[in-house]
Amino acid sequence: MTSGFYLAAIIGTFGSFIAGCIWYTAITGKVWQKEMGFSDEKIRQIFTPKRMIFAFISEWIAAFCTIGIFFNLPVDLIYKLLMVSAVVVFQGIKLSIFDGKSLKVIAINEGYRIISILILGITFAVFM
Repeated sequence: MTSGFYLAAIIGTFGSFIAGCIWYTAITGKVWQKEMGFSDEKIRQIFTPKRMIFAFISEWIAAFCTIGIFFNLPVDLIYKLLMVSAVVVFQGIKLSIFDGKSLKVIAINEGYRIISILILGITFAVFM
């Protein structure tokens, strides 16, 4: 692996995590909270430092794996983005349907997944 691979994954992790924080607070936070049926107290219980650290570690692993897929797929970046997005988004939609989530929650969650993959695609393009 090259140093570009690691830089793309590390910067992509931070970019994606920060985008998620903004997405689920300033952009869609109130709608997401309402659609999920979460009170302010429940939100405080969910977003604890321990859970945020675990979420960041999960983001880091996902970013390294996604950059690894981008690195190893022998097709143009646009096709890599489309393939990974399709797998992640449609798996997410399926799980959300079985979890009984509303269409708004599905759109919010899958919108973030697309943003995250685009951020990783950008970091891949810059550093690879």
